[in-house]
Amino acid sequence: MERAGEFLGKALRRLNRPEAALAWLENAWPTVVGHALAAHAQPVRCQNGLLELAASSKAWQKQLQSMQGELCSRINHAWGGTLIRELKFVDSKPARVPREADNEHTPFIRRRS
Repeated sequence: MERAGEFLGKALRRLNRPEAALAWLENAWPTVVGHALAAHAQPVRCQNGLLELAASSKAWQKQLQSMQGELCSRINHAWGGTLIRELKFVDSKPARVPREADNEHTPFIRRRS
C-alpha cells in the first residue's frame, strides 16, 4: 500500500503545472524541512526549477542560504524527481490587501456643503 503523499506527488508531477508543484510544496513543507524551519520560512513561488522562499528574518534567511543544497536535495527527494535547482529569497512582507477586501479600512467620506 502506498502512502498518500507518494501517490499525490506522482499525480501532481504528471500535471506538469507550476501551481500544482507549489500546492504540493506548501502542503508538504513542514514534513520536508521540519516544523522548526517551516515556522520561519514559507514557499512563495515555484517555477522553472526556482523556488522563492520568504524567511521571517534576515538571520533565518542567512541560515537557509547556508542550507540551500540540503534543502534542494530534501525537496527533490520528497517530490521524487528534480523539482528545485535553486533557491531565491524574497521579502516576507505580506502583500498589500486591496481596500475593497480590507475590513479595517475606513473610507474617506466628504461632507456635503
